[in-house]
Amino acid sequence: MMLPTISSFAKISWYPFSDEPVIRSLWYMPRLCDPFFLFPDQSPDGKWHLFGHTWIGIEHFISENGISWEPKKMIVLRGHSPSIFQQDGVWYLVYEKHDASLPPLRKGRLRRREQEKNSSSRFEICSSSDLILFSEPKILLDSKDVPFAYEGLEKPRISRPQLFKDKDGYRLYFGASHVLLEDTKQKATRYFALAMSPTLEGPYALANEGEPLLSPLADDPYRNMACGSIKVVQASDGYVGFECAMCWDKKQARTTSILLQLETKDGTTWNPSFRSELLTTPKRGWASRYVVSCDIHYKREEQCWYCYYSANSKQSFFPVRESIGLLLGKDPMLRKVFI
Repeated sequence: MMLPTISSFAKISWYPFSDEPVIRSLWYMPRLCDPFFLFPDQSPDGKWHLFGHTWIGIEHFISENGISWEPKKMIVLRGHSPSIFQQDGVWYLVYEKHDASLPPLRKGRLRRREQEKNSSSRFEICSSSDLILFSEPKILLDSKDVPFAYEGLEKPRISRPQLFKDKDGYRLYFGASHVLLEDTKQKATRYFALAMSPTLEGPYALANEGEPLLSPLADDPYRNMACGSIKVVQASDGYVGFECAMCWDKKQARTTSILLQLETKDGTTWNPSFRSELLTTPKRGWASRYVVSCDIHYKREEQCWYCYYSANSKQSFFPVRESIGLLLGKDPMLRKVFI
């Protein structure tokens, strides 16, 4: 597969497919988060596939056209932040798992567990040849092995894993720890980090001398609260990142989010591109609270980038609702106007 260059991303013109989400939250899944999708030519059955998580676990959706999506089934109970890595005709599902610490029933009464089994946040991987049946999971990385995953938390947390293969082996980009935004109680990923391994199933060791690649900075205009979710796209000469950064908006006197474009030549030193802001949080509508996460892929036959993103809103006393919308990106020279 021919990879784009970092510079080619600077030419992309982004525009919304619709003012409404393509997958709207439902009563039984009010918060549908962290989408990851596959085009028909990337899937085993020639259909569009999209994975996301709700409070129950990882949900699988299928579509014939990328617009109308039907829920297939729940794949992983209590799974979060799914991503797919494909290699040699096998699809690998990588996700965060954090078991619930619910007390069991005993003689009709509730009692607390003396010890919690596998209660720490961790990354698991399982494989499939058809995206329907998956193998038993294996642990890729445990949050207890990431020192900065404890920052500000009683228990360590790692999130949003993404796997890539390059000449040096396998790269696992991920988020670590989280910040609770005081004005809305939204959780946002604090750090962005990298672990590497010579083999797919690990063990993975922290890169960058055991430090995060990106951290929130008080004087950063975009990332002064939290790094948020960062979607990584592999380029022929490095990597490009799409960051849903969390910051304080002085004019509105509230926290908000901004979708930014980052880039790196070596995979570790990340810098903002000259056209940093791609999408700001709208003032009203289904995405008016935060733009939380995104996934981006290029559809070669249409010469178009697809960006499915999750965003949320809150009305009055109703719970927060998070849905999935769609941005399209093209080189302006390739966009046609019909009169």
